[in-house]
Amino acid sequence: MLIAITRLAEKAGNDADVCARFGHTCYTVSPLRADLREEAVGRFVEDANAGVFDGIFFTSALPAAVVAPRLHLPRPTRIVAIGPQTARTLEESGLEPETLPTYYSADFAPHMGAWLQGKRVGIPRAAVPNPGLMQAIADAGGEACEYQVYDLVPSGEALDTGRADAVLFTSASSFTTARWERREGQIVVAIGRVTAQAMETAGVVPDVVGDGSLAGTLAALDLRGGKRATTEHLPGVPQAGLVVVDKPRGPSSHQVAAWVGKMLGVQVGHAGTLDPQVSGVLVVMFGPAVRLAPVLLREQKEYVCAMRIHGDADRAEIEETAREFVGRIYQRPPRQSAVKRSLRIRKIHDLEVLDVDGRVVLFRVVCDAGTYIRSLCHHLGLALGTGAHMQELRRTRSGLFTEDTALTLHAIRDACVAAAAGDETALSRIILPPVLGVGEMPRIVVRDTAIDAICHGAKLAGVGVLSKTKYRKGDLVAVISERDELVCLGEALVDAEAYKPGDTGLVLAPKAVMMAAGTYPRGWTKKAGQKKA
Repeated sequence: MLIAITRLAEKAGNDADVCARFGHTCYTVSPLRADLREEAVGRFVEDANAGVFDGIFFTSALPAAVVAPRLHLPRPTRIVAIGPQTARTLEESGLEPETLPTYYSADFAPHMGAWLQGKRVGIPRAAVPNPGLMQAIADAGGEACEYQVYDLVPSGEALDTGRADAVLFTSASSFTTARWERREGQIVVAIGRVTAQAMETAGVVPDVVGDGSLAGTLAALDLRGGKRATTEHLPGVPQAGLVVVDKPRGPSSHQVAAWVGKMLGVQVGHAGTLDPQVSGVLVVMFGPAVRLAPVLLREQKEYVCAMRIHGDADRAEIEETAREFVGRIYQRPPRQSAVKRSLRIRKIHDLEVLDVDGRVVLFRVVCDAGTYIRSLCHHLGLALGTGAHMQELRRTRSGLFTEDTALTLHAIRDACVAAAAGDETALSRIILPPVLGVGEMPRIVVRDTAIDAICHGAKLAGVGVLSKTKYRKGDLVAVISERDELVCLGEALVDAEAYKPGDTGLVLAPKAVMMAAGTYPRGWTKKAGQKKA
């Protein structure tokens, strides 16, 4: 397989060798270029060599390559690399780094633990602020000293991805700034959960999500293609379905989804990424149901949040301030988010203060998809005049799916073990039909005789319609069988009021077919190369 990898030219390193180990070839495409800030590099090197830092955290190979050869540390300094490529770069300069067990800067503070108390950590990195990392170090009692030693500048050039079998995006920035066109059949890959979140937010669901490393991502890509597959399709698992998981704190959403996929023996996707330290409702999809991701991603969400205010305020004042935030609000995504930080409007449907204990405020919020609760806490703190930050968060509802029906990983595992032993009862209750994923979106119920034509890609005519809800031309509409099965999602070609069930004329074009052709008997004929539904 020929893979186009989005990298800074300076960071391509041994990509070709790693790809070769997996039987692939690759080439580099660069949506960004790195412009060094020589003055910032000089200041960091001067401070490091003066013994200012107790530890240094290298978040990528580029600053390691630029800074490490100039370091002559006067005292023992703890050196940490975000991944093996960064570690190798440091080792080439005679340093002896330790490597994070994961590939995410968010895991730095948990990895360092109590060591951070009272320590100063130097961080040479790109001029892309990461306040989440800074705050995590501060919360652990350390001092983060960030030096922005290079800028990431969009190249502005269209990427040469058309000849590649797969395009692998190695960062959220490389995806959001890339100018590229996806050709039919091309596999799109995210190197990790942050990149995948940026892609999903933009409406591009990656075919493969890696673990943050190139080798781990290539392994996941090979599993998708059937190479070295280690899972077997579990008895009782249908062609497509949904599993509502109660994600625990700790693992990423992608890790949790992958575990569910391994237990069921299927390839999976998920809707609505939760940060590792956030728990709650995570909808995992498999089979054709993964095409529901854009629908599930835009559904309303409900959260319960513990917010810590930075000053004293009484409950009445807090509740009055919270009421002012119900309705349309302006937000700019946090700096640590994986999406472009453009101003956006979101609606807060309900915000209820549940409890106040000292400076900890527990509240429930119902909001539009894409609302940042971290930003909401910050703005609530500004309105109170005390300042505030999000301390803990749990998602209690995603669309129609609530925490009451969400299942722990242990419960899913127990059902899978029982199914493997011949008892599929529990598994049948766990796996939900794809039709539940369409929620309250517009829908058309069709005749059995129209279904197979739709599954072959034919447009739906009014003669195949039994009933419909209200919708407008251009809306995304769910097509449902008389047995309440999801046939497809399609684009309405006319307003619902423009025709009656049984009328002639085309009314819908299928966009994402969920049901396999042949599920229903063929009820259509070809005439002059046309298919009729």
